[in-house]
Amino acid sequence: MKYKQFGVITLLLFSLVIAFTGIVMGDQVVPATAGNQGITTQTVRIVDGLVMEQYNLALQISNLALAPNSSSTSLQPGQVQYTTAYDQRITAQGGMTTFIKDLKVSTANTVAGQSNVKADTSITFAATADGGNVEGEENLMLDGAGSPTNASDRMLCPFGSQPVDLIPAYCNIVQAGSRFDLTVGEVATNANERFIGTDATAPVILNYNINVKPYGSSQVMIPATGSALAYIKAHIQEGRTNVSVKAEDLTYSDSSSVQGSIIGFTKVIAYQSGKSLIG
Repeated sequence: MKYKQFGVITLLLFSLVIAFTGIVMGDQVVPATAGNQGITTQTVRIVDGLVMEQYNLALQISNLALAPNSSSTSLQPGQVQYTTAYDQRITAQGGMTTFIKDLKVSTANTVAGQSNVKADTSITFAATADGGNVEGEENLMLDGAGSPTNASDRMLCPFGSQPVDLIPAYCNIVQAGSRFDLTVGEVATNANERFIGTDATAPVILNYNINVKPYGSSQVMIPATGSALAYIKAHIQEGRTNVSVKAEDLTYSDSSSVQGSIIGFTKVIAYQSGKSLIG
């Protein structure tokens, strides 16, 4: 991490990459249901005035029956279950706003490089009145749990289950997101995750990026002014044998924030869990 301060101008560039992998250990994708759903929205706004945007997503999927109520929390033998949630709120007032949002949700089986949830946001804002500002908050969560299963039943590659034909039990949750409050500046965020598929060779992933930069062109650039924050939280619990006994417990969290006149603020978060034959 690098931190330099020049008077009131703050430069913060930070990148974080997290990978949780093991030898036939870690998350495994859950197969899609017989019926697949897809939701795609694209929003473009260029407004001098008030802009309000809100997005909320919750998805739960299992290879067996979902728990009928909150009191039934135990997984069945061989069960894999995922819950994901995504939300975003944007409010801009007293300024010129350019807002572009692409959101894609798919419950179909995916392969490496594809996403079940993908959200790309771009915001450019400059206050034109006293008190004008743009505020935003975005959060992405992925919660996966699985009972011990045979690796040979979940992996396309016949050698992926060697030398042990086992994917142990696990219970992993990862959260990432950001907040910002600016009177001028540009913000771009990218969020995506993959957890539905038939081949456990390709790992489960969650990625989140944010980039806050000055307003304007390369000839005339006005530093972003205000505050921004990005974070990640993770709790990883892994088994080792064919019984649901915990052999690993990892917790991790960090946050990065800036306030003032911002030349650049970037945070890159990448979570990966599973058995990958390509490393």
